[in-house]
Amino acid sequence: GVYEQLDWQRMGHADELIADAAQACGSAALVWSVAIAYDRNKLAQAPASWADFWDVNKYPGKRGLRKRAVYNLEFALMADGVKVEDVYQVLATPAGVERAFAKLSELKPYIQWWDAGAQPAQWLAAGDVVMTSTYSGRIAVAAQQGSPLAVVWPGSLYGMDYWAIIKGSRHVDQAKRLIAYANQPDTQVRYVQQIPYGPTNTQAAAKLDPSLASWVPTSPQNLQGALAMNVEFWVDHGEELEQRFNAWASK
Repeated sequence: GVYEQLDWQRMGHADELIADAAQACGSAALVWSVAIAYDRNKLAQAPASWADFWDVNKYPGKRGLRKRAVYNLEFALMADGVKVEDVYQVLATPAGVERAFAKLSELKPYIQWWDAGAQPAQWLAAGDVVMTSTYSGRIAVAAQQGSPLAVVWPGSLYGMDYWAIIKGSRHVDQAKRLIAYANQPDTQVRYVQQIPYGPTNTQAAAKLDPSLASWVPTSPQNLQGALAMNVEFWVDHGEELEQRFNAWASK
């Protein structure tokens, strides 16, 4: 009862959208990705996995991570050898949670926490960290502007942000028209040209220039070895895990 229902027959484009984009009360605006980023000019050998991210002997220096449980517990398990397809199955057990926090504790002395999406690229450019987790679109924009920053796609975690309309809003019809407009292929291509997050319209994805598609999380080559965020898991367990994470991070 919090959000307005969306009439997909009236709005259109539902059959063009990727799986889970068209919801009863929400329409996916974009596909985002959190991945490892590094400076190509500062590392002789590119990192290839979260195991490399954790390897402070092979890659000495600080690591940037966003200060929250979500993302980091998944990354810690992958660094500890859990296969992508098994991450949430393991994390759903008490032993899996202990394993993730134990792995994070190994890296804790080397972690520099970020909160704002602009910080990872800034820290890499300044040499404050040797590698960092980041929203991929930020690094894509920096690279397009000539920066030597790069993204490691295997082990990246991706999900969707949604348009939604609060129940009882004064401009419901206008909001629905905005969502319908935002779902059009050409609109989404223009959006991706501004910052390369994944389009939710499959026809838009097919129209992307190959050089741009290489930066998009949903490009086939970038989805190999990537992890789809399990939203239901975080709805069920997010509050308790974030509380535990905050207590752990403050020690």
